[in-house]
Amino acid sequence: MRETGRRGAAWVRILAGAAAAVAVWGIFRGIGEANRFHLRPPGRDLPEQEEGAVAHGATPGELHRLLASGKSEGTTETGTKIVLTLDERLQRDIFELFRKYDPPYGAFAALEPETGRVLALVGYRKGGESDPWLPLKALYPAASLIKVVTAAAALERGTITPGEEIVYRGGIYRITRRNIHAKRGRGASAMSLEEAIAKSANSVFGKVAVNHVGGEALEEYMEKFGFGQRIPFGLPVEVSRGEVPRDEYNLARTGAGFGEVYVSPLHMAMVMAAIGSSGEMPQPFLVERIEEPGGEALYEASPSKWRDTVTPETAEALLRMMVKTIEIGTSHRAFGSPSSTPLLQDMEVAGKTGSVSGWSPRMRFEWFAGVAPVEGPMLAVAALVVNSSRWKIKGSYVGKEAFSSYFGYPHSNPPSYKKARGKKKAGGRKGSRSKAPGKPTKPAAPTGKRPR
Repeated sequence: MRETGRRGAAWVRILAGAAAAVAVWGIFRGIGEANRFHLRPPGRDLPEQEEGAVAHGATPGELHRLLASGKSEGTTETGTKIVLTLDERLQRDIFELFRKYDPPYGAFAALEPETGRVLALVGYRKGGESDPWLPLKALYPAASLIKVVTAAAALERGTITPGEEIVYRGGIYRITRRNIHAKRGRGASAMSLEEAIAKSANSVFGKVAVNHVGGEALEEYMEKFGFGQRIPFGLPVEVSRGEVPRDEYNLARTGAGFGEVYVSPLHMAMVMAAIGSSGEMPQPFLVERIEEPGGEALYEASPSKWRDTVTPETAEALLRMMVKTIEIGTSHRAFGSPSSTPLLQDMEVAGKTGSVSGWSPRMRFEWFAGVAPVEGPMLAVAALVVNSSRWKIKGSYVGKEAFSSYFGYPHSNPPSYKKARGKKKAGGRKGSRSKAPGKPTKPAAPTGKRPR
């Protein structure tokens, strides 16, 4: 009888333990589900916008055909000539890179920071399909790219400097309610704002959002950078949007990249262009010129500023901070060091990464946004790779290859990632392509024009 009682008690303990395990699993599953950004993958339609968005008589179909072909010039059925701002080599190289590694989706945008000329607009769907509308859609979680706006707001408000240290507890990637107000003491660590943006430290940026920025200021600077604003462009661009909570915990998560903030690759390239242009965000344009069949110009583009974002001093500080992303931070593995990367021997690159899971079925968003060269920026880019559970490349690698293509440096293979899933990745620089003939080994003086 006693033996039977002991066995019954043992089974009760086992069942109780199993129930507790299931409950814990449910909690963590709920947290994971909350971070998945439940949106459907992109359709193939042009983003919706009011009538009249397509400029100067060039139809969306004609622009789609030119972008998909990678050509900067084309003729309509009526004989009208359309000249785009595209850099054909950059457009082709990025599409071919996506086709080589064949992710579920890839989106890329690049422009001249000073003028707003769109130099590449690449969209890719698995299997080799070109979809130039993907970079115009704003259904991609911004992830840690929003840290740039959080940092800008903190610097502009004068509440912190790039070298000032922020105390945190519990590692750099986790945000908890308790650690939002972490103080110095046993078990505490500290990191400068500059290092935090380089290493994308969530716990640090959560504290910065709450203690140095605040909800109203973060919302204000998101608007300054164009969130919630319709972008004037020759094609419809979905409005980037974001919700800024007022409670501390969710404000910390939003300022660090876990909030409901969505951005298009074109808009993110514009953010980088603004930082590279002393805070002035250019108005992007794709159509350079339209000519009648006889050669007479019907339209010629003229560069213009869209909006002011931050002061020149803040823009310079952000640039210097983002250089650390390449040197010691989340893009270091992809870009390498100057000794192994000729590009970095001749110029500094500034950048920011972002990674988060979302959509249904589950996908992984891998962002890189950057500008180069830091001394006189000539190219601003935003690269997004949407990966499934088996992946080969990330956004940082696409960004590096974009700079190499545009400035005429050798290409390389992607790095091997410790946590990579699927087939083993090739590493090193074996098989690198030689420089394109006629391109310089280093950029010219910072005139704002591409070296030729």
